[in-house]
Amino acid sequence: MASLITVNDGSSDTISPTLVLGYETERESQNIVHDIIGGGIGVTLIRPRPRAGTLSFLFTDEANAKDALDTLSRETTFTLSDTDRSTIAMTFVANGRVGLVLDPETRDNWEVAVDYQEVEV
Repeated sequence: MASLITVNDGSSDTISPTLVLGYETERESQNIVHDIIGGGIGVTLIRPRPRAGTLSFLFTDEANAKDALDTLSRETTFTLSDTDRSTIAMTFVANGRVGLVLDPETRDNWEVAVDYQEVEV
């Protein structure tokens, strides 16, 4: 699987993780349900928010993992593409935690996780 994260700040920077370890997503409904005097309900239908969740990536090199952490902390948008998993393709911003963890078993692999909010461009 080949994943690529493109930095959308005018630079030519990219992030190439070894593997996408995790993809968690959800969409928040924005529909409004109203009680009607005399009984029943009324519904205002509103398009759901874009996806939000957590992405985690595996890096087998400490320097690349640290660069990914720093890059994902930038004030910009990112575009994620994946040759095997088209479902996860999106443009997103970091929205919360951006973290780096050393794998305690291998002591060689690194995981970078980012809370994201999909954005429409």
